[in-house]
This record gives sequence, structure tokens and C-alpha cells, in this order.
Amino acid sequence: MPEQKMLIEGMKALKVLEKRIATNTRRINEYAAIVSTERPVFATQKEQEAEIKTLIQANGDLVTEYLDLKRRVDMTNLQTRVQIGKDGYTIADLLQLRRGLAKMMRQTYQALNDDVAEARLRAMTSRYAPSASGEKPPHIEFLYDEKAKNEGLRHWQDLEDEIETRLEVINATTPLVD
Repeated sequence: MPEQKMLIEGMKALKVLEKRIATNTRRINEYAAIVSTERPVFATQKEQEAEIKTLIQANGDLVTEYLDLKRRVDMTNLQTRVQIGKDGYTIADLLQLRRGLAKMMRQTYQALNDDVAEARLRAMTSRYAPSASGEKPPHIEFLYDEKAKNEGLRHWQDLEDEIETRLEVINATTPLVD
């Protein structure tokens, strides 16, 4: 019985397939045409034409192999569940979080600040004369809880760090779906 391929091996094999396709494509480009005064790279033009057809067929086969393997990697990522803290995720979820969603959530919490209100207050106070009637001058009022903001930031940063750490292990220990 053949040994089960791990997710990390599948991902590396995809990169190898991409390189093989690129190499074949460069060779096709090199062999595709000659100047009338040149000799073909192969013994005859017919042999060179046959090699071009072989390389094109090889790339077609490599694309088919790539798609099959990529489908297996994607299915593994969609089906494999990972528990982080009290939350469960698929590997696909973790990849999306790592690719930017967690950063967007950190930015969401970082947006809880007084920057825009501070700019509006500066613009307002430059044309706002203090009243002789004893009215309070305009001031900033915070409409969020600083503790909740900090907890949210910490949660998303910790999740990002945990994802990075866990994905390496998960990829190395998760078998590819057949």
C-alpha cells in the first residue's frame, strides 16, 4: 500500500508541477521556429516538430495532474477542522484569515480612536469663539469602550500568531484527501 501523502507534500508538488510546465514552455518557445539559414536543434525538422508536440502533450498532462492534486489540497483544506481556543475553523478559513481577514479585523479595532473627531474639533475651535455666557467649549466624547477595543485587538493579533504557528504543523501532519 503506498504511503499517504501529507498536505505539505501536495503543496510542494504543485510548485514542482508549475516549474515543469514553465520549463517545457521555455523549451517549446526555443524549438518553435528557426531561421531558414539555421539548422534545427534536433537532427531534423521533423524530429524537432515531434519534440514540440511531445512537450505540448506533456504540459497538458501536467495541467491535468496539477488540477487533480490541487483539488485534493483544496478538499483537504475545506474538510480538515482545527480548534483554536473555543472556535473551530477549517484550514481554508485559517488561510483566509492569514491572507488578510485577521488584519482587517485588527484595523477595525484600531479605527476606534478620536483622530477624525480631533481634526473636526481643531477646525471647529479655530472659528469658534468662547462664549461670554460660560458655555462649555466643544470637546471630544468617546463612543467606544477602550477595554473592549484592546481585548479585540489582542484577540485578533493572538489568533494571527496562533494561525501562523499551527499551519506549519497542520500542513506537515494532515494527510491529503483522496
